Amino acid sequence: MLALNVAPLPRGPLLEFDVHGPLGDAWLLPRLEIAARQGLYLEGLAASFGQTVSPELRVLLAALLGFTGEWFADGKVADLEDYLKEGFGDRPPDDVVQHWRAIAEDCRDVLRPRLDEFRNYSAPENPAMVLPELFANGQVNSFEDASRALEQYRELLRVCDEKASSASPNAANDLLNSLADYGNNFDLIVAMLVPLDEPFMVKFSERRDLSLSPFRNLGTQDLVIADAQTNHVTFKVTDANVRIGKFSARQPGTSDFAYGAFQAREDQQGRAIYAHDAERDYRIRLTFRLAFLRRLQVVPYLAAAILFMLVLALLHERPGDLKDLALIVGPSALAASVLLAREPSTLGSRLRQLSSIVLAVTLAALILIAAILYVSGLIAAE
Repeated sequence: MLALNVAPLPRGPLLEFDVHGPLGDAWLLPRLEIAARQGLYLEGLAASFGQTVSPELRVLLAALLGFTGEWFADGKVADLEDYLKEGFGDRPPDDVVQHWRAIAEDCRDVLRPRLDEFRNYSAPENPAMVLPELFANGQVNSFEDASRALEQYRELLRVCDEKASSASPNAANDLLNSLADYGNNFDLIVAMLVPLDEPFMVKFSERRDLSLSPFRNLGTQDLVIADAQTNHVTFKVTDANVRIGKFSARQPGTSDFAYGAFQAREDQQGRAIYAHDAERDYRIRLTFRLAFLRRLQVVPYLAAAILFMLVLALLHERPGDLKDLALIVGPSALAASVLLAREPSTLGSRLRQLSSIVLAVTLAALILIAAILYVSGLIAAE
């Protein structure tokens, strides 16, 4: 039985998560236990270049890495004073809050440049966020103790920043890069039974939201491609009516192509990436555009074009007889049948959004104009 680091995942709740080990089900460790192990990893890095982590700092690191109650939303910074007042039940003195804010700014200056992409403010960048939790748990008993722990944290980052080298990465680089990354992601650590004398495989799955742009149907997914000696990535769509229009691997937060990820195979519904270069990017962003098969794309737009021409014909001829109007509006049944057709997946329904809107608008315009002409003809006959 061991605790195994399976993969880095974005911070946040897991949806439809499942993990299996070689000898049965595995169990996800509690978030605080994962944070404690992450803290020990950082402590080991610090010790490798002569820095000692005090018990107070060890407690703070575990709280920072295990914190899940970020109070920032959509990149907008909440008011620190109000947050602390709500967390403590009483607002700390102004000079104490300003001191904590200054520490946060120094930490942010060190960690922010090391993010591959800024997603949201995090506890490692603003360590004062975890203080109400530490006070509630009895791990910190006074504002002076809290300030001392925050100062030790800032000093650790300062020393690491001085010792870090861009020319030859070292343990100081690893500590800062890991701590910055822990603001966006966490290590998925599970407990499982494994054999000691043979290779084994661990499988895990989760469901992630897929957000597509309104009209072009562009989407992205982030993943790590440097957590093993080699990485194989397969990207595919399971809906037989959907194809992959465009596909590329980019560096997160930029438009640059990812380094070390080679596309080895491609077809309309799948892509395969093979990564083995030792200097490859750690994390990449898959950028793709999804679309219907072309023969399926033509149908709704062709029906919309027919209806649009019928609208122009009505506006030009202006018939008032019911038989003529019924004959002209008859093809609207074709459009209605296209709109009522159901796709086998929610993805297919999402990709139909634009064509369905265009078809529905032209259908509504045809029926509305025909109704207006009919009523106008009745009024003129009277």
